[in-house]
Amino acid sequence: MVTVTRSLAWVPASGTGLEETTVTIDASGCVAVGHVTATDPHAFDVYYRVEIDELWRTRYVCVSETVTSRCIEMRSAGEGRWTSDDGRLLRQLDAAIDVDISATPFSNTLPVRRLGIGVGESADIVTAYVDVPAMTVTADPQRYTRLLSDVYRYQSLDSDFRRDIVVDEQGFVLEYPGLFSRVPA
Repeated sequence: MVTVTRSLAWVPASGTGLEETTVTIDASGCVAVGHVTATDPHAFDVYYRVEIDELWRTRYVCVSETVTSRCIEMRSAGEGRWTSDDGRLLRQLDAAIDVDISATPFSNTLPVRRLGIGVGESADIVTAYVDVPAMTVTADPQRYTRLLSDVYRYQSLDSDFRRDIVVDEQGFVLEYPGLFSRVPA
């Protein structure tokens, strides 16, 4: 497989921030490196790196918030067991295959690509949810339903939040209503 590199950019619905991400995909998986800035409703400046294996399972996550100098770094074998940067087992994340970083719609690409569900099918998952700017990590149950070839319904299973997300042919978010829109990189 050839190495493919994509530059992606999103703006939040508030219009007061920007994300720029570079995604590199090859036969061994994917690496995404992004920078997100925002001022509303909370100011933050975050860099992240997410490494995904060839099955689109999250293997490594580093989220660094520069305003407060807080950092989250964790690893997974890809089967729902996470460890912190100092090797502690993060039992609260058991069963989480994907990471969901609240500041970026890139996170939604992970289950879209990994699950490979057909139109009309649904899948329930658990994610390692990284709340930015709080810089906390919790398990978050979610459901993805493929409504059309390019539309997925995201549902939080522990709240009433849901959105119909439009993706491109590679599963990268184009429109996340009320939260993010992709713009030219």
